[in-house]
Amino acid sequence: MIHRKQSGYDAFKCIADKCPKSCCEGWQIMIDDDSIDRYQNESGHFGQRLLESINFTEQCFLQNNSRCAMLNDNGLCDLHSSLGEESLCYTCKVFPRHVEEFQDIREYSLSLACPEFVRMLMEPSYRFDIIENEDDLLDDPDEFEDYDFILFDKLNFARDKMLHIAKNNNRPLWERLNQTASMALALQECYDQGDIFEMDSISSVAYSNSDNIKSTLDYSIKSMDVLINMEVLEESWRDSIISAQKYWKRNSNDTQICKSAMFPDSNTEFIFQKIFESLLYTYFCGAVYDGQIYARAMIAVQSTRWLMMLYYANHCKDLNSIIYLYSREVEHSDLNVDALITFFESEL
Repeated sequence: MIHRKQSGYDAFKCIADKCPKSCCEGWQIMIDDDSIDRYQNESGHFGQRLLESINFTEQCFLQNNSRCAMLNDNGLCDLHSSLGEESLCYTCKVFPRHVEEFQDIREYSLSLACPEFVRMLMEPSYRFDIIENEDDLLDDPDEFEDYDFILFDKLNFARDKMLHIAKNNNRPLWERLNQTASMALALQECYDQGDIFEMDSISSVAYSNSDNIKSTLDYSIKSMDVLINMEVLEESWRDSIISAQKYWKRNSNDTQICKSAMFPDSNTEFIFQKIFESLLYTYFCGAVYDGQIYARAMIAVQSTRWLMMLYYANHCKDLNSIIYLYSREVEHSDLNVDALITFFESEL
């Protein structure tokens, strides 16, 4: 089996109570079957408390004022403290790690919803890369009975091209995003027409600094409607999107403001590049299961554009929290990811 890991995956360590936005707050934490069985058989005083902290019908931890019932006043997990790390359910053990499963391939990434990973990514020394190794393990072919090897091969090759585009800092990132979007659209057309063998020949379209800035910006402003209409963990997030959309509607004709936002200084642009690479790596090849090539590429492209716009609308302040709040609100809701895919699919 081939194992691919995003750079920083093995080095990541949770900062627990020092985290500015705990993953134990806001989200409903689902519990896997094996953990449910263990928790039901836990004895003693803590075992009783554990039983009282779980909704066994929904298989999730109960919440106290949006905080997991196991999270104490010091910001630490009592389950972890009392029974050890091995007692944690699968969700808590792996977050912010994410695994995409393909036949005889596993791809491991880190979620931008984690403030500590965002801090790592924002370090100038962090470079997005994919570290690959291989072992002798193989998947059961019956588990991937309808898996399309050829399509995955074409998607994997296309993603390599897109990641190469992303790293080409001879061109502004805004142009690289446009190039990737146009390439994804051409790939989708090949797939829809049944010409997947033509996908290898698809390349990007070059853009100049001034090409399509206004039209892409207008599209990005209007498409913020999909963010506004999503389910939210915190109403303040919806307020921030509405505020940013109003800001850009007021200033979309100001050439200087537009250029400042879309072509930031090299250090800031490099951060957005790494965000784009991370999202593209995480989402794109999942199209082997649903055929949504364009939509999955656009999750990476448009999320990066929106983050650039949110950052500038916030007067270039607090980029860390803008990134992890966006990921918490958008990426970690199946309903919201489906809403994005439906939205981008509607453009075809």
